[in-house]
Amino acid sequence: MNNTIQKIKNDSSINVVFTDLFDTLIHRTVHPNYVYRIWAKFLIRDLGLTLDVGVLFKIRANVVSKLAADMKLSKVEVPYELVMKEVYYRLINSNILDNVEWLEFYNITMEADYRSETSVQFINASLVDGLKFLKSENYNIYIVSDYHLPKSIILRLLDFHGITDIFNEVFISCDYKKSKESAGNLYPLVLEATGSVAAETAMMGDNKTSDVINSVKHGISGNFLKHYSHKFRNKKNLFGNVEKEFIKACKKVEKNCKKSDYPFSEYIIHFYFFTERLYTEAKKNGIKDLFFLAREGHYLKHLFDAYQKFNGISSENQINTHYFKASRHSAKQVSLKPIEEEKFAPIKKNYDVMTTAQFLESFNIEEKDILTIASAVGVDKDEEIENFSASDVVIKLRANDAFKEAYELHRVGQRDAFNNYLNSFNVDFKSDGMTLVDVGWGGTMQECIYQYLNCEVPVTGYYIGLREIYTIESKTKRYGLNFTVYPKKGYSDHILQANGQLYEQLLAAPHGSTLGYKNNPEFPTIEYHEPNEKKVFDEFISPIQKFMDTQFDDLMKSLNGLTYSDTMVQNYITGLALRLGLFTNRKKLKFIQLISKGFYQNVGGNKVGMVYDPSQLSQSKIQLLKEFIWSPEKTFRYLVKVKPLLYDKKMAWMGWTVSSSYYYIKLNRYLKSRMFTKDLIS
Repeated sequence: MNNTIQKIKNDSSINVVFTDLFDTLIHRTVHPNYVYRIWAKFLIRDLGLTLDVGVLFKIRANVVSKLAADMKLSKVEVPYELVMKEVYYRLINSNILDNVEWLEFYNITMEADYRSETSVQFINASLVDGLKFLKSENYNIYIVSDYHLPKSIILRLLDFHGITDIFNEVFISCDYKKSKESAGNLYPLVLEATGSVAAETAMMGDNKTSDVINSVKHGISGNFLKHYSHKFRNKKNLFGNVEKEFIKACKKVEKNCKKSDYPFSEYIIHFYFFTERLYTEAKKNGIKDLFFLAREGHYLKHLFDAYQKFNGISSENQINTHYFKASRHSAKQVSLKPIEEEKFAPIKKNYDVMTTAQFLESFNIEEKDILTIASAVGVDKDEEIENFSASDVVIKLRANDAFKEAYELHRVGQRDAFNNYLNSFNVDFKSDGMTLVDVGWGGTMQECIYQYLNCEVPVTGYYIGLREIYTIESKTKRYGLNFTVYPKKGYSDHILQANGQLYEQLLAAPHGSTLGYKNNPEFPTIEYHEPNEKKVFDEFISPIQKFMDTQFDDLMKSLNGLTYSDTMVQNYITGLALRLGLFTNRKKLKFIQLISKGFYQNVGGNKVGMVYDPSQLSQSKIQLLKEFIWSPEKTFRYLVKVKPLLYDKKMAWMGWTVSSSYYYIKLNRYLKSRMFTKDLIS
């Protein structure tokens, strides 16, 4: 039994116990002041503030100091609500906070304080067990604490640790404008409120003045808990480096993934920070609903929902998430115009190679009708045609009555079914707009949906990355949260945009591609799951996603109590992409080979599988070499393809040449940062 508990038990005159809380029963893994920084981090995130953590931390500290001086109180005696009201008005007056009512702000800041505490706390098991023993012996036990948080939050913290039942009541200095440290003027109030007799009461705590000397002044038996190890930890936590702690947390997950049986599960780190940034951006812009686009959005939605749940976002403050089944193919279908106006332009030039049969199938025309139409226009339905949209076949089809009738029936039917599908979400798109979430890369589906909505409803896109710029208008804004080409592409963007197919494959869904829509509320989509693709998902991707779930949980727990910057995040994920791209081992190379067989394109010629062809390079080898020497990051998207290519050619042993480029890229980056400090060259 704990010595202090034993001492109290041995004193037959004692039947009431007062106990301190923080650094006595509850300890933290960080310095007490660091909890304020975590509070600032959560408040900025949940209110969508454009404010630095350090600034908000200092605002609160300044408010407490000023109110304490004005009210002639110690800092722990200043009422919590007054502190937060002053913080609220300062943020309003500085145009940092807008359109947030006081009560909403108060509830969110209390939640932020609660979450900041729980993210770093642990209990003193020995003392808690001792108090449980005293409770079983019919002692009355009360918490008497000098602290800035009110009783309502303290009770939630006790519930969190499962120790609420030990205590008869809780007394906190900020609730009474009295404290233990101010000559112990809180003690008489507690004695009176509890009907306790001072001579029959023991106080225990880690502060010799507040918990012992000042309690004795009021006739209470004081018990000093030295807790030197905890005090030393608090002092030590004044020092240290947040960035090192951040890197350590990320490295732990990266190493777990690297030594696991799940290739490229390290990508969960990319997905985690995308999720975190997405939540912050959505809050900042007052977004109520997010539509995660199939199929990569299936797993992204799963992660986002887990993130909100872990962070205890209340139902009224939660962002609603929806899974929206669409594809480039289906989005193209619902945006089709009358045949006189429709250009049948391909999404990309390389998707404009197809057969007449594939073109007609895209409008859900049945096989027998395809044969009839192809025969009528005099073409071989299975002949592959380049630049199909500009071919004579399309001209002939435009003049064919059977095709025109089938096309119009399909066009109108798809628009009607899609409209019913949109309405099923019960979201007011006209007033709220539509916000899409997807892996990337250019925003094709976003533009198609915008056109379907007659270019009247704003359709915003949030993507892991943007690699291409299409026609961006004021109502079709899009953002690459991990990397982008908009408004410009930098070093990090060049690195992170490589290996796009791995992002897509690791985010695969357990269902097929959306080909179109039908008027069936239970099954509103027409889907096709290509057999090779399904096999790859079931055998490889699904197990990886389940493992990544565990690592996502670890990241949430380990990063929750750290106040890292966006620069730290970007530097880490850029370095991670470099390592994953250039130090690919044989296990990962084999995995790339296997999953590439299931890569299905639901546009153009509906190709299955993916093969890298070096002959398709848009630059000469000399140009590439020059670019590698000057800006190696710009060639990274090619470098990551070399090892898989060597592996396919049974030359994996040559991979060291690729791995060594990692060190040149790092050296090049370092030298440029030292030599060209004005940053006037790209």
